[in-house]
Amino acid sequence: MSAQKILLFSDRISHPARACLLTLQKSGLPFEEKNTELFKGAHLKTKELPFKKIPVLKDGDFTVAESTSILRYVALKSGVDSLYPSDIQKRVKVDECMDFWQSTFNPNVLKIVQNTLMFKMMFRMKSPDTKLIEDTKKLHTGNKKVFNSYFLAGKPFIAGDSPSIADVLMACSLEQSTVAGVDNSKEAEYLNRVKSEFGDYESLHEAVRGMPDRLKQMKML
Repeated sequence: MSAQKILLFSDRISHPARACLLTLQKSGLPFEEKNTELFKGAHLKTKELPFKKIPVLKDGDFTVAESTSILRYVALKSGVDSLYPSDIQKRVKVDECMDFWQSTFNPNVLKIVQNTLMFKMMFRMKSPDTKLIEDTKKLHTGNKKVFNSYFLAGKPFIAGDSPSIADVLMACSLEQSTVAGVDNSKEAEYLNRVKSEFGDYESLHEAVRGMPDRLKQMKML
């Protein structure tokens, strides 16, 4: 009997969704991607999404609706140790970085993207709040310095020589702010290292890189 497929409700314009997709692909677990188009409001109409946001994972009748928990679940179920190391100090460092992402890094990424690209769609504004964007970009620059100096600290990846779920989450988040016009050239080598470890990295980023053009076609930018 074939293994039951995990279902992932996602939209590739979402950086946490892309991180979960890349982790599932790396894990070797059988899964199916359920495209849930955010721009069409599909997340608001899909009964399987308890918080009306994506990503959401369903494994049979088991549901996980927070991206960092999805990443941990997939890594633990797959048994791919590099994704979520069994070494306690390496695992805590992965967890610490994901806590930093949740509390500090991601809120600024979201604020930059939403106010640069979605000011009409989300805030019903005719033009972006440039001061807010510039102030948030400064915070983002500071966040990246902390990430580079404290979490990477000269290592190839957060937990050492192999990429973890924290690396794929941070890489996808950096790609998101790049789409909104942030200069992440100082992180280019790190992004290339992550990309080289995840085979479908480039194809999974095509949708978000095309997001500005799509918003222009929708007359939302």
